[in-house]
Amino acid sequence: MDARLKRGQKTKRKITETAIALFHERGFNNVTVDEIVTKTNTSKGAFYNHFASKHEVFAEQFKQIDQFYVDHLVPQLDAKKPVMDRLAQFLDLQMTYIQNEIGWDVTRTIYEQELSTERSSYFLNPDRPLYGILLDLCQEGIDNGEFKPGYTAHDIVTVLIHAMRGVLYNWSLNRGKISLKDEQRVLFGVVLEGLFRSEL
Repeated sequence: MDARLKRGQKTKRKITETAIALFHERGFNNVTVDEIVTKTNTSKGAFYNHFASKHEVFAEQFKQIDQFYVDHLVPQLDAKKPVMDRLAQFLDLQMTYIQNEIGWDVTRTIYEQELSTERSSYFLNPDRPLYGILLDLCQEGIDNGEFKPGYTAHDIVTVLIHAMRGVLYNWSLNRGKISLKDEQRVLFGVVLEGLFRSEL
């Protein structure tokens, strides 16, 4: 990798980290590109060389969040445990991370921005690593006979993703005043119990 490309990646990472920190601190709508540029000691040209808008910074964060799941959450799952236990653990780790590290205001803003009709939503990107994690687990559960018959891995992941969006949206509506960890445990406890074969 040449020096120019390395500098570009370093600048992009710096802008992303600073922008996300500002969004956490003051809210997405209260942060301007000018402020991000000033804080990072870069230029508007540098910002727009990497991002078309503030929303594009969110897109970059999505990638980082999903990669965090791959690098840090999946390795914590015990492959010897049933898929139901691993799914429950993954969801608990995921929601704990979102509650403690992402925060309700950034989560709310993500949902707000993803509703825009001007661009496709990253939520619907079938190549998201999050979907890959869930599909692998659910297919393993099907192969092991842990799920009720009649469901495909895609069916189960769709249910989990819809429930995931629901609990995050509700948490955002409540402005983080309820425990995301507790809410997800109740919701996903019911969802997983409904999907798994009780006779196992």
